[in-house]
Amino acid sequence: MSQRTTDPSNLAAAAAALEAELGRYEELARELQHGHLVSDKDLRRAAQSLNALRTSDARLGELVQALVAAIGAARDRQQAQADAVQVQAEKIRQRSDTLGRLLARWEALGSDAGEVNRLVQQAIAQAGETNGGESASGLGPAFHEVDERLGRLAEDAGGLVAAAEADEFADLARRAESLRAQLLSTRNRLRSIEKR
Repeated sequence: MSQRTTDPSNLAAAAAALEAELGRYEELARELQHGHLVSDKDLRRAAQSLNALRTSDARLGELVQALVAAIGAARDRQQAQADAVQVQAEKIRQRSDTLGRLLARWEALGSDAGEVNRLVQQAIAQAGETNGGESASGLGPAFHEVDERLGRLAEDAGGLVAAAEADEFADLARRAESLRAQLLSTRNRLRSIEKR
């Protein structure tokens, strides 16, 4: 395709050229219609005007074709853009769906982590932990349940990190990694309290 058919200004240029030639044609037609035909000179002028009108008429046909071609090229450009927009809209929909699923996992992790945190606080309180962070005895039967749940949550957070990274949602991957690290830190802290 030539630059002329892909140039966005081609449509305006083709329309302007057609309008200018149409104006010339109308002017020639008015002169011919209002001209006197009483002398040899008048007849020669009328013959010249007829030739000029034929030439202008042929030129108008070419310019109409050029305008139609420019309209077709504009329609093709618009359709190509519409197709590209449709492809991008589908990508956006797919990415939104993927992110929605990942965020649902994130929210479930947050909810579960909040519940486990409450269990941890209860277990520590029941174990008689002092303000200094030392326990008089272990955490008792709640320890194993909390320890297992923290481990599962840390694994789930690791899975979310991997999924978010695979789908190129780096921000969510960082947040999930931070939660995983907090869960493992809490688990290690509980284990150290239980060993005392």
